[in-house]
Amino acid sequence: MEYTGAVLTDDVFNKLKDLIYELSGIYFGEQKKYLLETRLAKRLFALNLSNFDDYYNYLKYSSEKSLEIKELLNSVTTNETSFFRDMPQLEVFVDILKQVVQTAGKNASKTIRIWSAACSTGEEPYTVGILIKENIPPSGINFEIIGSDISSQVIASANKGIYGSYTLRNASPEILKKYFVQTDDDSYAIKDEIKKMVSFRNVNLIDAKDVKKLNEFDIVLCRNVIIYFDAESKKKAITNIYESLKKGGYLFLGHSESLHSVTSLFKLVGLGKTPLYKKE
Repeated sequence: MEYTGAVLTDDVFNKLKDLIYELSGIYFGEQKKYLLETRLAKRLFALNLSNFDDYYNYLKYSSEKSLEIKELLNSVTTNETSFFRDMPQLEVFVDILKQVVQTAGKNASKTIRIWSAACSTGEEPYTVGILIKENIPPSGINFEIIGSDISSQVIASANKGIYGSYTLRNASPEILKKYFVQTDDDSYAIKDEIKKMVSFRNVNLIDAKDVKKLNEFDIVLCRNVIIYFDAESKKKAITNIYESLKKGGYLFLGHSESLHSVTSLFKLVGLGKTPLYKKE
């Protein structure tokens, strides 16, 4: 972090957190004031601004505000992820995927669409591609995997498809050898066989117009995302996801997440290893 010496006052913190909430649905409580200060200090330095009040005004009134809003969202979003994260959940995903494939075959449907929402740097959608290759025999059915995130920065990284060994810590040596090319001591590039299965979009989950660009999904993975939203933003995001799913489509949440008190749109069809919901 570049140190500017600027201090985030309570007044400006409140204005910034309200703006971030309005733009993304992410809520910064009082306990996260220092976190916000440290994350945004580098933006003050980059723009040669002396204080956070000037930065807020820049976001509101500058002719370059749309570009800076992207930088703001890049700075405040949480991007912790890894390949094969929470494998017990992914085992359930594979079971459900096999059911969807079987149904698609009976209905002569040729394409299965899967959305990895808030996918960060792409580990989850690429994991989905690997799981398909490892578990679903070729049958004439096509798979479309979409990864999305509000941060343009992480989407750019996902498109590159290059990862350090730490984010691949759950991948077996066999998987590494089969689906990755080692580029140096600590970097691995995903092979084109998987890369071509996935496309990435810049999408804000709480923006209905944004999400409407994505539709007719058989499965949506939205894991460890809504824990960062307040009640109103959770409802918006989940309603938008509901609209994006086919009838009979499935929604996977993170193991600690639930739609209880959020919405009754979905039917809970699995708990155990993972919260699993279905659009009926």
